[in-house]
Amino acid sequence: MDKSPSANPRFSEVYALHVDSIRRYCYRRLARADVEDATAEVFLVVWRRVDQLPAGDEALLWIYGIARNVVRNQNRSRLRLDRLRGKLAQRGSPYGEDVAVQVIRRSEDQEVLDALAALRPRDQEVLRLAAWEGLKPAAIASVLGIEPHAASMRLQRARHRLAGLLDIRGDEPEVVAIPSPVSEGGER
Repeated sequence: MDKSPSANPRFSEVYALHVDSIRRYCYRRLARADVEDATAEVFLVVWRRVDQLPAGDEALLWIYGIARNVVRNQNRSRLRLDRLRGKLAQRGSPYGEDVAVQVIRRSEDQEVLDALAALRPRDQEVLRLAAWEGLKPAAIASVLGIEPHAASMRLQRARHRLAGLLDIRGDEPEVVAIPSPVSEGGER
């Protein structure tokens, strides 16, 4: 059975009749770059709900209702994105503006990430929970389903193993700030 929109004659007819009206509706309410996506999303909903499609002139009104919801969702998404961009712009670069500093920092970050990758998965996870998520041993214990003392011991041992791989000297290594992989395109 063909599930494509063109296989449904009712949908095809409604689409042909109303796509321009819906595109204009979206165009008057959204940024130009978002119009085609919004129009496509509207008709995707229509296609999924074609069995509920009213007959006659009511069909366009029903589709306008769907378009209204799609436009509201797109506007909310745009506002969230703008707020996020504003927050990121306020924070600035974590490494300063100097390119040389950024290059040095990235190579140091990569060294730490490489050392982390050489550890056992359970050591990696306990270090990530501490460094990336900022969790204390009691919270780590809760996440891992172990006792707080065991979490403290795992964290201490993992820190020592990481310090050994990084050739860090000292009795008690501090928490090593492991760079988040998000800035590098996701977790490895």
